[in-house]
Amino acid sequence: MANIKQIIKIDICSQTAHFRIYGNQNFCDSYPLPPPSTVLGILREILGKRPPEPLTIAIKGFFEGMFFDYRTFLSGAFTSRDKIWLEKIVNRKVETKPLYVKVLYKPRYIIYLDAPENHDFYISKLNNPDGYISLGRSEDIAMLKASTVSATKKQAKKPDRVKIENSYLPKEVYGSVPLYIPVCHLKDRNLKMERIYYIQEAISYYEGEYWETSDGDRFLWLIEYIDTESGNLPRVFRE
Repeated sequence: MANIKQIIKIDICSQTAHFRIYGNQNFCDSYPLPPPSTVLGILREILGKRPPEPLTIAIKGFFEGMFFDYRTFLSGAFTSRDKIWLEKIVNRKVETKPLYVKVLYKPRYIIYLDAPENHDFYISKLNNPDGYISLGRSEDIAMLKASTVSATKKQAKKPDRVKIENSYLPKEVYGSVPLYIPVCHLKDRNLKMERIYYIQEAISYYEGEYWETSDGDRFLWLIEYIDTESGNLPRVFRE
């Protein structure tokens, strides 16, 4: 990667967000930031097509607080065949399940994109979206703004103290909380998960390469997508 490049910065804000961690039976926990698979979904909604590649993504952000809510789900109706679904309703084989849901309050996220071959296309569509986007649930409506910023690759060495916070980090980099996060859905719908770290609001320091934008923000690239439509897996950075 070049030492200086023009990248896309996406600012996203909302009143609420929920990024479900699958596997919980009676409690819907949430990732602190949108996982890469959600970012891809947001881009697809805005672009009206599969996000063109190559595409490199970094994800940062925070939320002011959290609260808990109940949401009702249907249990026993998980089929795409409407006839069977309706038969289960008529025969009362479908149950409603109220689940305890963690909701993030007033989230603000920054998504950095490096898409040199499609930079202008992304900027044009991001600032003129065809519809609304949501951060997890349909009711978590969000607003976004996209701009072009300059980013410079830098090197941190001891005894430098470089502040990297509120960010997902590659799995080989020190982090405070390891998470298994969805990074894509393959053609056969198998979910691809990766171990990624989340640096919280507390100050953390990083030794090695990092990127700094023209407005003073620092980040690390997280994941790269190249020709995944042909079945290639995304690459998690190990900077």
